[in-house]
Amino acid sequence: MQDSKSSDDRRNEFVDAAEKLFKENGIVDTTISSIVKEMDVAKGLFYYYFKSKDDVIDAISEKYNQSFRESMNKSMDVDDFNRRLDQFIENSIVSFKNMWGNLNSEGKNIDLSILSTRSLDEAKAAASKSLQALLEEGNRLNKLDIRQPKYYADIIIGGITDLVKQGETDVDEIKRIIEDLLDKSRKD
Repeated sequence: MQDSKSSDDRRNEFVDAAEKLFKENGIVDTTISSIVKEMDVAKGLFYYYFKSKDDVIDAISEKYNQSFRESMNKSMDVDDFNRRLDQFIENSIVSFKNMWGNLNSEGKNIDLSILSTRSLDEAKAAASKSLQALLEEGNRLNKLDIRQPKYYADIIIGGITDLVKQGETDVDEIKRIIEDLLDKSRKD
């Protein structure tokens, strides 16, 4: 009997199965054998798509970061610089909240630190780089006066990430904190 699923669909099924088992049992306690058992497929099929469990972790991290990037770019086509900067900050908060939601082991004390570290490091780097570019644009447009846009971006994104991780759920409150910080650098 021939498998009628596309290669991408089958690969995504492995990613979804591994993600589910990681959240239920932890990464260390989830084996390749348990992943293929969950899917009811031969172990060789796993190795057709992935070289190791580490490759599956990378694929899950990429899935989370793809979702993160889509959320970050939402509504960023506004011409007004200040509105675009405000939208970026809001998108960052919401995106990191969504990422933390993905990294939640559903109330269990499960260690997902390998996945969390990979996913968050990539997301923070991408968000910081985008914010740095936006702050540099603000300097060029004479809307901001920020001497070290890279450091400023790293501090803001790191702060957002930490507040979200600590369970600060009020998006508007986090946004006000960041806006207060940015208001000191605004020229208009």
